[in-house]
Amino acid sequence: MSTFYIGVDIGGTHLRTALVDELGQIHHRSRTTTGSDAGPDAVLQRLTDACRKLMQLAESNGKCVRAIGLGVAGKIDRDSGSVVFSPNLPTLNGYPLARNLQQRLGVPVSMENDCNAFGLGEAWKGSGQGIENWAGLTLGTGVGGVLMLGGQLWTGDSLGFEAEIGHMIIDPHGPPCACGLRGCLEAHASASALCNGVNDAVRSGPLKRGPLFDLARSGELTSEAVYHGARSGDSLALALFERMGWALGLALANLFTILGIRHAVIGGGVSQAWDLFIDPLLKTLIQSSSMLDTKTAVILRAKLGDDAALLGAAHVASLRSGL
Repeated sequence: MSTFYIGVDIGGTHLRTALVDELGQIHHRSRTTTGSDAGPDAVLQRLTDACRKLMQLAESNGKCVRAIGLGVAGKIDRDSGSVVFSPNLPTLNGYPLARNLQQRLGVPVSMENDCNAFGLGEAWKGSGQGIENWAGLTLGTGVGGVLMLGGQLWTGDSLGFEAEIGHMIIDPHGPPCACGLRGCLEAHASASALCNGVNDAVRSGPLKRGPLFDLARSGELTSEAVYHGARSGDSLALALFERMGWALGLALANLFTILGIRHAVIGGGVSQAWDLFIDPLLKTLIQSSSMLDTKTAVILRAKLGDDAALLGAAHVASLRSGL
């Protein structure tokens, strides 16, 4: 019977699952909302249902799911399969998600930070292939980070977190972040940061009219709307993407200087606005780098889209299950 793995990407907004073979080919994928507002047991139920459907699909085709890998946003405890602290999934804090899922489904379940899963996926089948050392960023509801050093995932002192680049402080007097601090990269360069920037402008007065004003007042504002606003020439939206590029450039300049590396891979849904932030990113990177010859810096777009974390999580499942 052929061996399959299930890769899962649990973000602040969406829960994605995929059926993956040993060669990294995705045979089926699905997506639903994470539903974290209803509590951790509700997230577990949605996750169980999604994985069970994939297991049944595999069995109907004469195949077997050997293990499941979870990519979860936040600080995790790999050994206990628990979420320790997740700024964007606070309802899961302290919850043994992997252990409970394993008990329900009867197959090994491993847990990894979602951005680490993204990094493993891009290193396996995406933009990170063949690059020994690189920093990865995912721009979504928040900002995730990953370090691939010497061709391996960097896990630091096994504290349950590493490469939390999104919580690098860019401006200590900057906007508040979901982690409880101020001025983090995430507070400048995420979907949440874009929406918060518009909402702040409505509350404080600079934004008094227009499509973004109307959406903010109605509670229907999205990062996609901010993107379309920038495309239409809205000055506030353009300034928010300019700020995003500045913050990303500063973060990468610091990382490159500290680590002595020169490659970065940027993915996540917000990275689709690449042309709106890449120029200020590169400008800031040049202005903020004293050691690195920035002509040699390589900033790559992730190739795999939503599939990166799914493939990485499945890869984690195969490696840690021992099967």
